[in-house]
Amino acid sequence: MLNIDFIRKNGPQVQENCDQRGMKVDISQLLELDQQRRTLTAELESVRAKSNQVAAGMKKATPEERPAMIAQGKAAKKQIAELDVSMTQVQSDFQAMMMTVPNIYDEDTPFGHTDEDNVELQQFGSVPEFDFEPKDHMTLGKAMGMDFDAATRVAGAGFPLLRGAMARLEIAVLRFTQDQAAAIGFSPVSVPLLARPEILAGLGFNPRRDDDGSEIFSLASDDLFMAGTAEIALVGQFSGQILDTKELPIHMAAMTPCFRREGASGRRDAGLYRNKMFHKVELVSITTPEESVAALQTIHDFEVDLFKKLGIHFRVIRICAGDLGAPAFKKYDVEGWMMGRGENDAWGWGELTSCSNCTEYQARRLKIRHKSGSGTKPAFVHTVNGTGITTRALIPLLEQNQREDGSIVVPEALRPYLNGDEVLTA
Repeated sequence: MLNIDFIRKNGPQVQENCDQRGMKVDISQLLELDQQRRTLTAELESVRAKSNQVAAGMKKATPEERPAMIAQGKAAKKQIAELDVSMTQVQSDFQAMMMTVPNIYDEDTPFGHTDEDNVELQQFGSVPEFDFEPKDHMTLGKAMGMDFDAATRVAGAGFPLLRGAMARLEIAVLRFTQDQAAAIGFSPVSVPLLARPEILAGLGFNPRRDDDGSEIFSLASDDLFMAGTAEIALVGQFSGQILDTKELPIHMAAMTPCFRREGASGRRDAGLYRNKMFHKVELVSITTPEESVAALQTIHDFEVDLFKKLGIHFRVIRICAGDLGAPAFKKYDVEGWMMGRGENDAWGWGELTSCSNCTEYQARRLKIRHKSGSGTKPAFVHTVNGTGITTRALIPLLEQNQREDGSIVVPEALRPYLNGDEVLTA
């Protein structure tokens, strides 16, 4: 959530920010509600003051004065009740609109409205070359233990089931990433996989859209939602807290399943690319405002270093304004070279990870603050998040490291997590 004082002073800039992000928010309407709220507050304070004066004067009033004062008191109470009703409605409308205003974006953010407007910053590695006809990860994975038919019998479409070599590879990738995160100071955290709606709303997620548009699985009878990312719990655990500044920054990493009501739509999203459940290592930093820029750089560098060690061909892109999502001030993605992601089922780029600086946007909504001593005023923290890795990383690991017989060359960094195996076979 943005500071209302900032919106008052920078209305046109905030409106442009909403427009660039493709979010339909009328800032002039929000400011009108804000003015109504302030006017009603002043009226309430004035009427209550008069009511208190009448109540205090009743003690010294003469019998002749009391009837008029009683009438004044009743009129004031009626007016207060009416103003309270108006204030409740205006405050509710104001708060609802405030929750729809996205974060501002960094001044060097590329302009654009879709992922086609994102800007490539750098490529790493080289396009894989084969002296045979390469197979896609669905064909390779099926031979090595990926079974979507079995998963469908259990949970319906959109859920993977991995056995044998595929399960080993997924576990190895996750453990490797978790260990790499720990090596740079991110403490492991085991978190709940369910979250209350107010926590999701505070993070900038919107679980209350209609079912066709929702990305979040709900448990209606319990008023809980299945977490689409561990970011929800890693940040949400500090909701309503005032942290000691000396404890910051707090760097955390969690390895969890993630649940999203999204499924594959066509060949580009097939196999492991887009599923309703996947595994992920998530990194989160809680920082002071002065430290969040460095924290984002740390997570960004971590992602780049990780995929370098995995030896795949990938690139880093800067996300444009229209593709940022509501909470992000600045965001980078890492994309891997995959089969079927280009035109006519050719090789192309597919998202692997992202990292974002959300500044105080989430902290303000969740009321997460810090202070350095008893005499100081609490200030909002900044939140920074990034994907370490997900199950989707198996796609380029299979496709870029395949051999003609369908076996997979294991990147050297993963071999300690696979009992030293240099090649995975069916």
